[in-house]
Amino acid sequence: MKKTLVAIAALASLVSVAQAQSSMVLYGVLDAGVRNDSNVAKASTGAAQSLTQFNNGALNTSRFGIRGTQDVADGIKANFKLESGLRPGNGASSNATNLFDRTASVGLQNSLGSLDLGRVTTFAYDTTASYTIDPLGLEMTNNNQLAGVKAININPLGTAIGSGFFTSRRDNSMKYMGTFGPVSAGFAYSFGNVSGNSTAGSSAQVMAKYSANGLNLAATTDSLTDATSLKQTLTTFGGNYTISGVKLTAGTVQLKTPAGYTAVAGVLSGSTYAGPSTFLVGAAATAETKMSVNDIGLTYQVTSDVNLAVAYYTAKFEQNALSNTFNTYAARVRYAVGKTTDIYGEVDNTKATGMDVSKSAAASLSNSGYTIGLQHRF
Repeated sequence: MKKTLVAIAALASLVSVAQAQSSMVLYGVLDAGVRNDSNVAKASTGAAQSLTQFNNGALNTSRFGIRGTQDVADGIKANFKLESGLRPGNGASSNATNLFDRTASVGLQNSLGSLDLGRVTTFAYDTTASYTIDPLGLEMTNNNQLAGVKAININPLGTAIGSGFFTSRRDNSMKYMGTFGPVSAGFAYSFGNVSGNSTAGSSAQVMAKYSANGLNLAATTDSLTDATSLKQTLTTFGGNYTISGVKLTAGTVQLKTPAGYTAVAGVLSGSTYAGPSTFLVGAAATAETKMSVNDIGLTYQVTSDVNLAVAYYTAKFEQNALSNTFNTYAARVRYAVGKTTDIYGEVDNTKATGMDVSKSAAASLSNSGYTIGLQHRF
């Protein structure tokens, strides 16, 4: 194994020398910490209890990847990206069936933009993870807590824009993005690859973004079709503005599944569709269900080494007369030990309302937690 790695490294160095206009980079994030929750469901029957545990990807999902570009013609570059999630706690892959579960794409780019083909992130994921409409930039989305009857991410945007709803990534996609001055635009189409039904499992996405003078605004739409032509829709809108070192961020996400909607399994291989109805007590899987997440928060670079963020999220699930709401307050601090390594701490509280307590595994409908962790990037 060691000889193989040495050979690969030597080959990579020879390629970079022989082709000065090409590049290939090995990169990654390793993130792990300790998490405490006050209200976690027990495996056995009974009320919930507190739990302190090792947490994989406490702040961000751990990953490694390879990306590269190469000049192929005047002003045109070819690019590729392969990215895989992992769990530092045991060294396992984050996906049991897909080696490159986060991204596997090849594409071309020039002054008019980029076109990528393969398994790619959605525009909703891009604008949220980039801190454009989320003050935490999809941090704290690997931490499920029990607040009421259903575990939800501390950052509920990780639920709305996640693998459980097939809204974070798509297989078999064509994704275009271009930037023209302060305006960026994008369009993506994903093939369902269902024999005899070209629309089943297909999706279309649109993105628009404006950035100038400390202001960033972004909007996305996403329509995912099932085998009967019913569409799950997702829309996002929000932005941020920075003044005197303080960044104010706000955003909204709206998800809707129509009555009778059944997701096509191949849309995101390696993931199982859950659907927003699972967050409602007594809900029917086949009835129209809505989910909304609204967020607002502040980020402040206290010193060159210390970054502070505070955020508030409200996530609401609705189906006919049923309604469940999760309200979350979170505060996070990151201390940069070096350019590529952070120590971080986080505290949060989530309260659920509108639930049937008798059907809950917990005596309480709230959860308080804290996380301490370490992140290294390479």
